[in-house]
Amino acid sequence: MELTDLFWFLGTFLGVYLFYLFYQIIRHRKYDPNKVPVELVLLIKKYHLDMSKINYQKIMNIIGLVSAFDIAFTATFVMKYIENIYLAILIGTVIFIPLILITYNFIGRYYIKKGKVKDGHKKN
Repeated sequence: MELTDLFWFLGTFLGVYLFYLFYQIIRHRKYDPNKVPVELVLLIKKYHLDMSKINYQKIMNIIGLVSAFDIAFTATFVMKYIENIYLAILIGTVIFIPLILITYNFIGRYYIKKGKVKDGHKKN
């Protein structure tokens, strides 16, 4: 890994996170069940999270950091190793979707271990 790759990763990470910060986190400071981002809907439904037990700003920051990491990692990998644009889009998609599922699984398990699930659901 070269230094330019590290700068590319950090620049992409910061750019995506700042965009997410201004677009999602600052704009929606309080939890509104009618305006929930799709990322949070996935976590709530799959892991039975109880939003009354969770700090909304904290979970949105975690989601923003994880999403920025996923995008920056995928973009850095694709730009470094793949020259053909069509192949880059295909491989980027193949890498990105499982990466999202894996990293969001870590978020869900974190909140399950903290006991932030709805009553009646198992705490692992």
